[in-house]
Amino acid sequence: MNHRFRDVVIALILAAGIIAPVWLWMRAPSSENQLGSAISGPTPISGTLAVAVDRSLQPVAKIQANAFVEQYPQAKIDLSTESTRPVLQLLERRVAAALIEGALSAREDSLLSTLKRPLKRQPVARNALVLVVNRANPVRAVSMDNLKALFSGKISDWKALGGSPGRIVACLDGSNLRARTLLSELLFGKTEALVASAEPDMPRLLQRVRSDRYSLAVMTLPEYAVALRSGDDAGSIRAVPVSAGGDPVSASSETVYTGKYPLSTDIFYLYDPYNPLATGFGAWLSKEGQKLFERGDMAPYEQLVRTIIIK
Repeated sequence: MNHRFRDVVIALILAAGIIAPVWLWMRAPSSENQLGSAISGPTPISGTLAVAVDRSLQPVAKIQANAFVEQYPQAKIDLSTESTRPVLQLLERRVAAALIEGALSAREDSLLSTLKRPLKRQPVARNALVLVVNRANPVRAVSMDNLKALFSGKISDWKALGGSPGRIVACLDGSNLRARTLLSELLFGKTEALVASAEPDMPRLLQRVRSDRYSLAVMTLPEYAVALRSGDDAGSIRAVPVSAGGDPVSASSETVYTGKYPLSTDIFYLYDPYNPLATGFGAWLSKEGQKLFERGDMAPYEQLVRTIIIK
């Protein structure tokens, strides 16, 4: 009798040792465990994300970051204060994402291809380079062929462009290396091919155009829009329309979006796809953020479809 009781007890202990672990493994995790795992690390809408931004894109980047954080309070977007070489910051892993003007140069593309963990790139907006002159300059339009001749040194007098005789002084913002690279690639298909002088920064570039009727400055559309809103520049500078085989076209959000303006560029978001918040911010830029790019004086990459419900 004692032997039977002992055998039964042993059998029950052995069965419990098998059933209990299986039950624990198969049961669904509690809601508390799910909540803990969801907030323990970065997610597409929480955590901290460091983003490097080209100088000319910083105002619109602030608009996007503030709107994103307002909707997702658990997220924090730190925009890098180092305003040059955002791609280098990505390469050195000082940031997890970057917002850049125009496509990558061949050298940048080559460097990024060496990364063991490749970055993703997505176009998120459209922008443009604008030719700006003193209002006293009589030139009404410039062709792409004229620009190639001008920035290669083959044309050096405004008379060749239909203006008054005078030496053309082509100027760029020396602090905006990417704008210089973009213009060179748009005109010549390669970098470092421009014959032009450089002012130290945008304020001094604008001052040059205001005070010199023979100067020709190149800047981005948002930079030109900001200048027009300034009391110092609004009445003393103007943009020159550009033609590419047809009628001259002025730079605007509409002509940039449709591709009619010849000096149009794309804005790219580069990011680490293994960083959840970097991926989430990219999804925001491609959807909700599209309408905010227009507040930054540029054009969205895609117009959002609006549904009108008629009752």
